[in-house]
Amino acid sequence: MDLVNDECQAHAVSQHDVSTGHDDSTFLFRQSLLPYYGPELPHPCEHLLLDENIDHHIARLLASYSVDINRGFLPSVDPLPHLPLSSKFACWELLMMDLTRYLHAKNIRSAILSRLKIVHIEQNDLLDESELHRALLVLAVLSHAFVWGEKPISTYIPSCLAIPWVEITKRANRPPVLTHSLIALSNWKRFDVEKPIELGNIAMLNCFLSGIDEANFYLVIIELEFHGAKALKHMLRAQYFASKEKVNELVNELKAIHSIQKTIFATLVKTFDEVDPYIFYNRVRHFLAGWKGNPSLPDGLLYEGVSETRQFLYGASAAQSSLIAAFDVFFDVKHDSEHTREFISEMRFYMPPKHRQFLEILGIDKYNINHFVKKLTSSEQVQQESELLHAYNACIDQLVTFRNRHIQIVTLYILAQIRKNDYVQLDSKQQTDHPVNSNSKHSDETASSARGTGGTILMPFLKTCRDETIIQRLH
Repeated sequence: MDLVNDECQAHAVSQHDVSTGHDDSTFLFRQSLLPYYGPELPHPCEHLLLDENIDHHIARLLASYSVDINRGFLPSVDPLPHLPLSSKFACWELLMMDLTRYLHAKNIRSAILSRLKIVHIEQNDLLDESELHRALLVLAVLSHAFVWGEKPISTYIPSCLAIPWVEITKRANRPPVLTHSLIALSNWKRFDVEKPIELGNIAMLNCFLSGIDEANFYLVIIELEFHGAKALKHMLRAQYFASKEKVNELVNELKAIHSIQKTIFATLVKTFDEVDPYIFYNRVRHFLAGWKGNPSLPDGLLYEGVSETRQFLYGASAAQSSLIAAFDVFFDVKHDSEHTREFISEMRFYMPPKHRQFLEILGIDKYNINHFVKKLTSSEQVQQESELLHAYNACIDQLVTFRNRHIQIVTLYILAQIRKNDYVQLDSKQQTDHPVNSNSKHSDETASSARGTGGTILMPFLKTCRDETIIQRLH
């Protein structure tokens, strides 16, 4: 970097620091705390008189919350593959083209520092939603690559990334950290746009180290989100028919949701065939981590040029999936134990703002499907009562089955890999005649305290989520 550019960049950093003047370790998280503005369209229960109008109204309602009736929380238009290379943001995209090679060479930090200048986001920049999502993804990936791509771990994000990233995330009401919605929902392309969003027809736009296992880890999630999308329509239909006390129609909607749940489960199981556990743990997982609840960054992370106070933000987590959250909201699964309450609540603010606002309308208490089923199954119509209770409990059981399989995946892909690495290190020490502690509990204790990329202690959190689902069964 030449002296003139160095001085200009230093001045920009100084001016930005003075203008922000933040000294709170949570202010970057709080920029995502968008107040709930209410539905742009009313819930079907409040509006419709004729059943035949329901699907049209639901499609419009979902669209008002940036939810597609066929794609769910995936964007209604396929993600933008890159920002315009003729724009001032081209420097980011050109670096993204070489990202994997820089990571392989372990010189990503010097590449970022030498190739990027501070690019400020002006009022007329990135007005197109696809461009905004692409910019959010690119800056998140480059920033996580800077932090985790070399050893030792970086304790700061340089101003050339931090300043534009914070400017963009503030506009988008998002925290400046890599999230589920960015790395998965906004990061794919189709080979044939006439075919579905599923394995065999989708590829990742960007990965970190790349390779088939890293790609497939995300692609399974993307397919899962696509298959689960239609459940959202049936949830709203179920609430509508329940409010009208139309039991047969409600049963049909619950059966449709259960069928979609089984498809989602079948997609989740593909992880075992498509992703190697060793590669996931050692080459993929660490790039998703954040800087809250992370022993590797106990003092948080500095966003250079934004604040002199280190910030604490969780990394990407399955708990940030608006789809999975929608199932919990619809079935009134209450995550209110000490292991889940705070984390699940905070994960809402790592979701796109309109998606979390959709969850608010889905969860309005007077549309609570659990209350409707309890009321309707207390009637004297024994046959209808039995069928409704069975359809409802089948959905709860399938959600429990999904969570049990997720626990199995975490056990194989994270906990078993931790134990394996411990044994390898122990064997290496023994072969080099170094003194070792032969305490056999070492591996189990390490695995039992393992944290997810979102920062939770994995097993207590996941098992509690499962148990909080089980108790929603009705008898």
